[in-house]
Amino acid sequence: MMKKLMACLMALCMILSLAAACAEGITTLEEGKLIYSTSPDFPPFEYRDDNDEIIGIEPELIALIAEKIGLTAEPLPMDFDGALLAARVDMGAKADLIVSGVTVTEERKTIYDFTNPYTTITQAIVSKDGAVTKDQLNDVIIGVQSGTTGQIYAEDNFPNVTKYETYSLAFQALQNGQVDCVLLDDAVGGAYVKKIPGLASQPTDCEIEEYAFGVNKGNTALVDAINGALAELIEDGTVEAIILKYNE
Repeated sequence: MMKKLMACLMALCMILSLAAACAEGITTLEEGKLIYSTSPDFPPFEYRDDNDEIIGIEPELIALIAEKIGLTAEPLPMDFDGALLAARVDMGAKADLIVSGVTVTEERKTIYDFTNPYTTITQAIVSKDGAVTKDQLNDVIIGVQSGTTGQIYAEDNFPNVTKYETYSLAFQALQNGQVDCVLLDDAVGGAYVKKIPGLASQPTDCEIEEYAFGVNKGNTALVDAINGALAELIEDGTVEAIILKYNE
């Protein structure tokens, strides 16, 4: 009995030592916490459930990553523009990283240190009954969420674009007839199509985009730690399982 107890204690000590080793050298805004800014109106990546809890692919994934590196993940919810600013060192960072369906772009690389990507998406068009196609975007009013790659693409290519702080407002405008379609990431568009009757999604010819987590610029220890944990979760199939879970 004593030998079994000693073996259990030794195993526990090893686990605690590994957690400490993972966290060693990692600097975060608040000790023991991994605070992430997020805009929880972005299903299936992050959104609120019926109990107002923030759930989705990314909250579940970042919680597992934080656990692996000896930290506790804590969301800091706000609109997407605010979430982008909250993780910026030059703006007095309020979060250690942004976890909010962030596409890696060359411009954003100057502001954040990105982790390795964990999935890819492309832009899609959501409209009533799928009536708007990519060939009609010059002749319709396009709704976008402010700060997104969808907004950048729309404003660079089409004349009539209306920005909204959240996708919830953009889809409300679509239902009210204030815009003809919403341009957004395809997985998110699919989630809103499932949620709102009468909507359908059409593809675009936009390039494939990579999603990753944008860490405070200069915090290479945190980037390395997240990348190590993320690689394990990709390798053992956890990331794929989480993505499938929220796309059922």
